[in-house]
Amino acid sequence: MMISGKKYDDFFEWCKANNCFIDDRISFKFTDSAGITAYANSSIPIQQTPLISVPTNLLLTYQNATDFFNWSIAKGGNLPTNNPNAITQLYLSHLKLNPEAKKSQWDKYVEILSLDLNQPYFWTVDQLQQLKGTDLYIKIQQDFATIIQEYIELLQILKVDILDQEKLQTATISHYINSHLPTLLDGKLPWNHFVSYLWSHCIFKSRAFPQLLLNNAGSDVGNINLAFLFPIVDLLNHKNDVVVKWESSNDINNKNDNKVLTFITQETLHVGDQIFNNYGNKSNEELLLGYGFIQENNNNYDYSELTLKLNEETINESLKFCDLQKHDNIVKRDCVSFELNTKEPIPDNLLKFFGFLSKLQTEQVLTLRSILDGSDELYSILLSKLDFFKNHKLPSSNLKPYRLTKQYFNCQRKIFQNSIDYLLKIQKSILKENNNNLTSNLVSFKTILKNDEIFLNSLLQSFGITNFDDIIQKDFLKQSLLLWIVRMSNIESYPSKEQKKLSSWDWLDIQETFREVANSIVIEKEDVMEFIEFYTNAFPKLSNEIPEVYDKGDWKIKQFIIADTVMDILVWTRKLTNEPFFIKKQQPL
Repeated sequence: MMISGKKYDDFFEWCKANNCFIDDRISFKFTDSAGITAYANSSIPIQQTPLISVPTNLLLTYQNATDFFNWSIAKGGNLPTNNPNAITQLYLSHLKLNPEAKKSQWDKYVEILSLDLNQPYFWTVDQLQQLKGTDLYIKIQQDFATIIQEYIELLQILKVDILDQEKLQTATISHYINSHLPTLLDGKLPWNHFVSYLWSHCIFKSRAFPQLLLNNAGSDVGNINLAFLFPIVDLLNHKNDVVVKWESSNDINNKNDNKVLTFITQETLHVGDQIFNNYGNKSNEELLLGYGFIQENNNNYDYSELTLKLNEETINESLKFCDLQKHDNIVKRDCVSFELNTKEPIPDNLLKFFGFLSKLQTEQVLTLRSILDGSDELYSILLSKLDFFKNHKLPSSNLKPYRLTKQYFNCQRKIFQNSIDYLLKIQKSILKENNNNLTSNLVSFKTILKNDEIFLNSLLQSFGITNFDDIIQKDFLKQSLLLWIVRMSNIESYPSKEQKKLSSWDWLDIQETFREVANSIVIEKEDVMEFIEFYTNAFPKLSNEIPEVYDKGDWKIKQFIIADTVMDILVWTRKLTNEPFFIKKQQPL
């Protein structure tokens, strides 16, 4: 149901008759496409005086609702605690949709509240399905469940008839809402219907102001979520970063001493500038769920959430290694969540958490290896998220829900791309800090190959490998690493000159780690079977063809099984480049 310009005219007449004040430099413009907007008809400098003031008796409040339903704790018990505005929302449904309701002082105001809302709660099933796989889709489903429970509990307490209760608990909620949406838009849906209540819930999400502004003695303002509707000011569109003030004061424009609530902008406005309100800086998810639009460009408050489901024991153990906040990060006993945004694309505790998840049992602290390995696991997850938002096929349609979905996907894609770029910078910085003239905690296998000419030449002779790129192209990376680790374990069997050259890598502790693993490892049949094909293809052929490398020391199959565990402890292979790095053992980050 489109609200006509005539109804807005009637509304402003009502405001004027009830001592509301609107600065002469403000005009309201109505169009079928954009609805109502406020703009400056002359220049307005930054000021401290109100542009709009509304007597507090015109606000639609919790007290008005409890008075109407004759409800109190003593009479009816506690209302649903998660949403203290539930009873006010139900009262709004009554005012808007009950044809038998007595006339109220808010009739002209309620008439301008559109029944046609853009929030996803009213989208079709197909439109909502386009969001499947996103955090937003999960949030909407959770909201549906919460609002249904809230609605049922509220009406039970107030002894108001609950319509279709069984269907609400069994039907696909989106199908149910859509089947009743045409009746809502015609203004003929019963006021106590769930879809009517959902409408008033969304009106509050998009228009309500915090009751704390009123500071009324004796009013229930202890709950910071308690809210009210603020005629005129709630017509102003929202914009992040706009500086405004809402203040309660005495009525300076009338002779009586009534309280008024005022709107003050602290922005310089030029002729034709739209006058915005600011409900608090919002992410695009909050804007879409609350207001039915998205700020696609330059929303500095947009974010995405990376949520992981893990067992409770793992989460509790992680607290020893990373600073997880109970409510911000640990959202459930078996669920952790991290916010990714422009200012903090990769939170420090997120990187540490993945470092903890990648920690070996032998590592007592978060090490350079565990952090780098964890960063790669995080990279893989972020990349899969990016691929989803980048490659998900959306219908080619000009309908607003599809356009909003496309905008939401674009914004999420930018967030994950930014986080990936930042993570790769972190990796690069860590590599640089730990591999320079002052500090050597890691070395690239590519560098090792350049320096160990004898080993590289053996790969050329046996496998036709001339450099690191050949190793990657021929899918021979793991085999090359194992061969070199076993070579290092046999360092004492080589001539003294060769020993001296290989000893330049002693700081990697390969020999010590090899001995530790050899003394503790239990080799099973499955371990032998894993390496038997590689080993029988390589030996004794290598020993016969290149004895100066592969016939010195111990090259039995057991050595390769040990080397495989040593590789887990000392080697990190960067996923972006497939380049392995040997890292000094147990090096704390």
